[in-house]
Amino acid sequence: MSIGARITARAQRHFWAWLGVVAAIAQGLAPSASAAEAPLSGDMAEVERLVSEALAVNPDLLAAQQALAASRERVAQARALPDPMLSVGYTNDGWSPSLGRQEMTTLAFMASQDLPFPGKRGLKGEIAGREADQVEQQVARVRLRLAADVKRAYYGLLLARELQTLTRDQREAWRETEGVARARYSVGQGAQQDVLRVQVERTRVEQSEAEQAAEADIRLAELNRLLARPSDSPIGTSGKLTLQPLDRPVPEVVEQARATSPELASARLAVERARLVLALAHKDYKPDFALQAAYMNRGALAPMWQAGIGVTLPLQRARRAAAVAEAKALTDGNQRLAESVDLQLRYRTQERFTRLKSAEKIIALYDKGIVPQDHMSVEAALANYQTGRVPFVTVLEALTTLYGDRWTLARLLADHARLAASLDEASLEANAEMAAAGGSTPSMGAAAATGSGMGGR
Repeated sequence: MSIGARITARAQRHFWAWLGVVAAIAQGLAPSASAAEAPLSGDMAEVERLVSEALAVNPDLLAAQQALAASRERVAQARALPDPMLSVGYTNDGWSPSLGRQEMTTLAFMASQDLPFPGKRGLKGEIAGREADQVEQQVARVRLRLAADVKRAYYGLLLARELQTLTRDQREAWRETEGVARARYSVGQGAQQDVLRVQVERTRVEQSEAEQAAEADIRLAELNRLLARPSDSPIGTSGKLTLQPLDRPVPEVVEQARATSPELASARLAVERARLVLALAHKDYKPDFALQAAYMNRGALAPMWQAGIGVTLPLQRARRAAAVAEAKALTDGNQRLAESVDLQLRYRTQERFTRLKSAEKIIALYDKGIVPQDHMSVEAALANYQTGRVPFVTVLEALTTLYGDRWTLARLLADHARLAASLDEASLEANAEMAAAGGSTPSMGAAAATGSGMGGR
């Protein structure tokens, strides 16, 4: 066989080997019929285990719980009577000490006790109790935020690791493709541009791989911080991102959020507290009392004793009227604030619900439409390139788009999971994943595959 024939035969072998590589890649990336909706009980159990651990050891939550314990102790303090007063006095008749000789010379022991009007101490205790209840809602907020943060960090870590795997697969595909392109170019059946284009794509994938490795380290450190562990402690991720559709109607979701929200509960407690303050302001029109008792020793003479009662005169009615007006204004204002919090919570819950359902539709489009169509596009590009109808770059673009859309699908699944965690959090604040999950249509997959978007929180 001539040298030219051997070169041609070798080029053909490289060509068919290249077709096998790309076909295997396309087949491996083709999604299963229900890949995005398969349950992942083991992975969910891992998330719940991490949440339970964080709730047990996170210092922010432990500090909030101690603040609650401190606030509960203020109730007894508010209900307590004022401290009694004990005093000692000596009265001398004449210049020289004359105890026991002069009737007016006494050594007196006196005690007094202030007694607020009945009901005032009880109201003060109830006010302190409502304040403690509000602190309890702050603890509940820390707990809900911590659980959601753990879930968001976990899904961010899971996304980064999945994208690392995807970029490694893509890097291997470009390496194999570059080898085939070089072989075809060496025998005159390919263009130098084909080799250069594959090198560019391979470099881009290396960039994405480095970025995802850094992102995985960041998410791991974040998760370990929430778990009060050393930042480099290993955390396993047992499965892949999957879609867990929200199957509850929006009224039920809204009512669950209203029952969960610490902000709404705290706003309602603020109304109750303001009403108690108003009742106490009205009570301030009533007089307080003071009991007094004294024993006077006169030495050899007969002792003397004294008992009395004092009454405060609530004559400063203008001051008390202003206190009542202030408490009434605070009551009305807190009532309006509670209504505002309720409306804000309903809006945020509706927004998250709508974005979740929108994300589910977009995920279905990618999982059952766009990615399978990308797969068919790769196969068509391969077939047309084999017959010489399209250039080599067409196959590269089809393959790049397939990887990019798989990248986008993974990001959508992670954003959906993190948004579901935010829905359970019942926060009044907007979350970063809201825009990612439903704020805009995902960009072209090829851009995502070349590192235009990283999987963060």
